[in-house]
Amino acid sequence: MVPLTFFLKVTMRPTGIVALRALPQSKMRTALRYVPPTTLIGAIAYPLQHVSGNRAETVYDRKTFKSTADGVKNLFEWVTVKTIGKPRLYGALLKINTVYRGKAQSAVTSFPFAVMYGSGDSTITAVYLVNGEELSKGPYTMKDLERAAWGITRLGSRESVVSVENVETGKAEISEACSAETSYAFPFKGFEVSGRGTLQSVVDWRSGIGDYSSAKRIVVFYPEGTVSVRGKLKVATVGGETVVLAP
Repeated sequence: MVPLTFFLKVTMRPTGIVALRALPQSKMRTALRYVPPTTLIGAIAYPLQHVSGNRAETVYDRKTFKSTADGVKNLFEWVTVKTIGKPRLYGALLKINTVYRGKAQSAVTSFPFAVMYGSGDSTITAVYLVNGEELSKGPYTMKDLERAAWGITRLGSRESVVSVENVETGKAEISEACSAETSYAFPFKGFEVSGRGTLQSVVDWRSGIGDYSSAKRIVVFYPEGTVSVRGKLKVATVGGETVVLAP
């Protein structure tokens, strides 16, 4: 018997900026233009774990810190995002005052971020494909996931505030195809793409969420609008839209 795959589709409206830094960082900090999968899982994990009374954001495991989102990542078969409106990257220099060993000091730091406001109507739509078998083993239900989706308030940093405007749930239809049209981000590996978009290297969330110093990375194509994809594809239909899955 093939296990069921459910989906959550969460439409969010950013309040102005999405401040997500690429990791690991150097003194020359850089921002991510689009939301990576690890951030999407972290965004829903925090309100989800409130259901079980866990309000921690990090845990100490094997001499390193991990995000509590790592504990729920196996619920998801795939996570992706559709962005309406192209974010613009900016970097501000800030003067900060610190106290070190009783002495006041001044320093300069950078604050990189993606701007999503102006004349355009920007939205971010996240799709979570939920493994029904893993869900049945744990303490959560689809109703808990739906409640958690409505409880998303930010994407990563405290500056990245969003307002959830709609949550849709259902059963995902997964199939194979040789071509597809999609507006959702997908792994850029072995596919031929027609249309505009941006390539972004992101952490592969399946290898762990927390310490990214030696984490595996994948290259993801973030479409600008709808693009055509050709190749040996595995696709999911979620609420009338197509999502291209990892090969």
